[in-house]
Amino acid sequence: MKKIISGIIFTVLCSCLVPVTGLPCTTFVLDNSGQPVYGKNTDGANEWAAYVIVNKRGVAKTSAPIAQEPDAKHISWISRFGSVTFNVFAREWPLDGINEAGLFIASVMGEGKGIDEYPEPDSRTPMSGLSWIQYSLDNFSTVNEVIASFLRIRPAKPLDENNSIASHWLVSDSRGNCASIEFRGGQMVCHTGWTMPVHVLANSTYDDSIDFYRWFQIQNLISPISIPADYRPSLLRFAVAGDRVKKYRPHRSGPAVDYAFQILEDVEIDPPDNSALWSIVYNSANKRIHFRSWNNDQIRWLDFSALDFSCTTPVKVLDISADLSGDVTDSLVDYTKEIDLEMLEFWELYTGLPDAAIDYISSYPDTTVCTE
Repeated sequence: MKKIISGIIFTVLCSCLVPVTGLPCTTFVLDNSGQPVYGKNTDGANEWAAYVIVNKRGVAKTSAPIAQEPDAKHISWISRFGSVTFNVFAREWPLDGINEAGLFIASVMGEGKGIDEYPEPDSRTPMSGLSWIQYSLDNFSTVNEVIASFLRIRPAKPLDENNSIASHWLVSDSRGNCASIEFRGGQMVCHTGWTMPVHVLANSTYDDSIDFYRWFQIQNLISPISIPADYRPSLLRFAVAGDRVKKYRPHRSGPAVDYAFQILEDVEIDPPDNSALWSIVYNSANKRIHFRSWNNDQIRWLDFSALDFSCTTPVKVLDISADLSGDVTDSLVDYTKEIDLEMLEFWELYTGLPDAAIDYISSYPDTTVCTE
């Protein structure tokens, strides 16, 4: 029975997230005089329940089971860092997040060929992409640590590869290092340093995106742009965001947070309707997470220095669609299982998520233990 339930869970995590994976997301990093500013659009259906979650340090956790690999080893850890994540599925399975050390991870769903060629089973611990995000935010402070973690873990292959759309990730840290991480041909493809000249990621592979970006720059210089008939929209979003990122000048372009939100608006699919489920801007200089949502253009922010990351106090959350503005740090409320159930209700309605899976996923936080 446990194997059946874990199989259902993994199928949902890797296959039934298709409504999310087909959506146009864009993320980037601005260099604000050595202080990174992170930006991310996550486009989604307006009826989705979504929450900001404050995750605690000092919490013992064990990776969830993978049905098609019943003999695969699990991995256990104690979270070194607190984090703030943005979730539409459940607690412990975020789409984006930032931790106390300034590590930022944004998942961007694949478009086109070549992103979903995950490794074959081996001695490493398999994880779904969403749980890997929380694992990394719990444990790491630098891009290099994140990259090195794939020596111990790997993204698990889905049960049905014909019905899966995989993620790739943009990772950045407080030192300004940045990387894109993808899996192609069963191997990790990582761009960082000089191989990542533009700190942007959209839905296409980084190689395809940077090729289009370079073509886009030439067209801008010599003639009006003539977009190829077969281009993917994500390529244009990458090119537009990349152009804005490259043109940013801390002393001439205005406040970095305002500039970042303008980029996010420029790459929204339908800005008049505020299509982004959420838009995030994290300013490492003052450690504030700014965000807006599909139903509320008012910029809200959380102050990292005011958050309590001790696991001896309740996990705090905030409905991302709440009618608030300005500093919302004091508007956080205690997490309850009902919040996970609210998020999972969408997946029950639109993917037929079984009751057994809902019960397992919503109960998974109960398996974590405070060690302080």
